[in-house]
Amino acid sequence: MTQYVICPSCRKTVCMNNEIESCPECGQRLDISEIRKSNLVIDAETEAREFAAGKDYFVNTEFLSASEHFKKALAANANSYLSLYFIMLCDIYLNESSPDYDVTAHAVDTVRESLSLMIKANVKINDRLNFITAVLTELKIIIVNRLRSHDKVYEFDSVAYRRAEIDELQTLLPLFKIDGETLMTYSPNVRAVLIEIADTAIAVCHKAVQTVAVGEELYSPTEFEYNRLVSLNSDFGFFAQSLDADYDVKKYTPDFTQNELLNDKVNSRLDKFDAAEKAYAKKRLINDAKEYENIMEECGKALDFTYLNCFRSLCDPKFDKRKQLLEDGIAFLYRLLTPRVSLADKKKAEFGVLKFFEISEKCALLTKFLNDSAEFGTFARDSLNVFYVTLCDIAETYMLPEFERNTKNVNKLKESRGEELKLYERFLFEAACAASPSLFDLVPFGERKGARAKLVKFVKKVSEEFLMLRDYRIEEIDRSNVYRPILDIYNAVMKEIEV
Repeated sequence: MTQYVICPSCRKTVCMNNEIESCPECGQRLDISEIRKSNLVIDAETEAREFAAGKDYFVNTEFLSASEHFKKALAANANSYLSLYFIMLCDIYLNESSPDYDVTAHAVDTVRESLSLMIKANVKINDRLNFITAVLTELKIIIVNRLRSHDKVYEFDSVAYRRAEIDELQTLLPLFKIDGETLMTYSPNVRAVLIEIADTAIAVCHKAVQTVAVGEELYSPTEFEYNRLVSLNSDFGFFAQSLDADYDVKKYTPDFTQNELLNDKVNSRLDKFDAAEKAYAKKRLINDAKEYENIMEECGKALDFTYLNCFRSLCDPKFDKRKQLLEDGIAFLYRLLTPRVSLADKKKAEFGVLKFFEISEKCALLTKFLNDSAEFGTFARDSLNVFYVTLCDIAETYMLPEFERNTKNVNKLKESRGEELKLYERFLFEAACAASPSLFDLVPFGERKGARAKLVKFVKKVSEEFLMLRDYRIEEIDRSNVYRPILDIYNAVMKEIEV
């Protein structure tokens, strides 16, 4: 008599008859009485009847009743992988709307557990392939819908969106780590479904990593979120390319719309301001300082947005639209780094200079922008030279005369130790800071010649004058909260002169 049973040792489905005394899979002895006691005899008739009833309920979306019949079918055959699959699928459909139910985790578990049971059931290769294809096709819909279900919160709460999507993507990863032979990834149909899932995950990574403007605020990924999304994008990109060597990992590009609108707004304000200040432009003067500072605040925001989109958005470095963003960012940096010169009531020049740590940060940004922009053409090199000409004009027109006027009387200033000495010290420090973007230590891009070389000499001159006023008391300067950066500037100058 032939009877299908489950081997107690290896848990594989085997055909047992009077001639078979050991399991053909693992070689262990088969004892029918022990098998019956362990409820490992397969009741094929009950399994088929209950499974058919379950399918009828399932088709009519009566998932609770369907699940009960599938459980009875699984009880009749502990290796009924189809029954297990539909039990787990019913569970997903019954609970997917619950906020505490992890749909993606259950979908991945459904694939993994039903495939594991399928291997034990010893089904034919064609049946295995058909089952895997059907399972992945059904669960692909669930997974993709789940990944896209958070889109509705993206526009108004990108923080919650990123948190949710990172959790979903991390939970999804184990699906692609299932053994390729078990998943039968050599099948074109299986590969196609998996690629579609991976492709959706990659699209989510690109969307989640972008900075979003909501009102006046920019919402960017935290450092942890950014690194996690970059890693996840790399993982899913690897999976996609391993399944299809021609898969284009650069197919998704950032949405720069918000960034472009903000940049256009700032550029429009700058154009209007420059037109209104045309009479002062040749003298490098700012007349309406209050309006200009207001524009510079918005310029700083546009710069932040541009940096985040150019360098922290999974953007292909060669993406054509990125070229314009890089050029916008460079132009904004020049504006922010250029000292604001205005005339006081007594027609004396006053300087608006950033703090040195701000200059250093912006110079580091400028270097990144210049290096990447140089891949597209000559804008980076040409614009940097123009920037140095502007800085040089300001230094020679307003700062150098002030320096020459005071340096003649430097001994008297030192002796007086009065307010004029303090003002001169402050001037020298700000002049050194204003011209410091010419130093190669701060902007290691371009050439050391022309206006840039003149600026370096100017920085050396005013830095040495400052140190001389302090009688080269380096330790005292080093302890100063205000003037400590002059030492860094002077060290950078000396390093450059030695080259």
